[in-house]
Amino acid sequence: MLSRLRNPEYTGANRCLPCTVVNSVIAVTLAGAVGVGVATVATPVAGGVAALLVLAGSALSIWLRGYLVPGTPELTKRYMPPWLLAWFGKGPAAETGTSHFEEEDIELETMLLELDVLEPCDDVDDLCLTDSFDEAWTRELRQVPEDIDPRRVVELLGLEAAEVGIQQFDDAVTIHRDGGRLGQWPSKTALRVDVAAARTLAEWTDEWAKLSPGARGETLAGLRVFVRECPDGSAATFTTETVESCCSNYEVVTVRCEGTGDRLLEQPVN
Repeated sequence: MLSRLRNPEYTGANRCLPCTVVNSVIAVTLAGAVGVGVATVATPVAGGVAALLVLAGSALSIWLRGYLVPGTPELTKRYMPPWLLAWFGKGPAAETGTSHFEEEDIELETMLLELDVLEPCDDVDDLCLTDSFDEAWTRELRQVPEDIDPRRVVELLGLEAAEVGIQQFDDAVTIHRDGGRLGQWPSKTALRVDVAAARTLAEWTDEWAKLSPGARGETLAGLRVFVRECPDGSAATFTTETVESCCSNYEVVTVRCEGTGDRLLEQPVN
């Protein structure tokens, strides 16, 4: 019976922590108000019992449904500020897996331009991969197996596989250390692209070996924006879309393979 009453959209792994906290505060306030009201017209004992019953019923509702006040998830999405959602781990950056490496002070575009990895595009006011680097990256990508071991990218970032945790959710991969997420790949295809890029950069320039794991991760994620062709031969398309979670709606930019639909990159719009 409990499983039929439970709302999986807002409980378990999908539970909205801000919604739970807000509704818990409301539940305690409501129980206190009921207890005081009953105690006023009856006895303090009756007021205490009433307060406990309201609190127990509210807790059961929050546990089974995810919230007490109807419409809480939509109200949270609309009115709760992004900084508060981020504090609860429910902001756009947290949900799309922004890296928690120590912040690096690197000028990514400047570095890649100086290394002849990027150059101004011929037909638009933007940056593109140089033909030589694109060809080298594509050759390397053909050598990366489809079922790539996530430990390979960990090693190429300059980390020891034993010092990080690796989790896989369907096709996505995350690595974390000391409770902080170091990186996330939305698909095994994105993982293959990064492994190929890291190998290419290691051969391309001695500067790659000098970069910290954080700078390497930032570089690889940045390069995925410039992918022209996916491993299956289909084009990589750059789009923006709205992502809906339990607690918020936000815009993200995505790079997706047209052939397979695999995502190479998903980042919140700044």
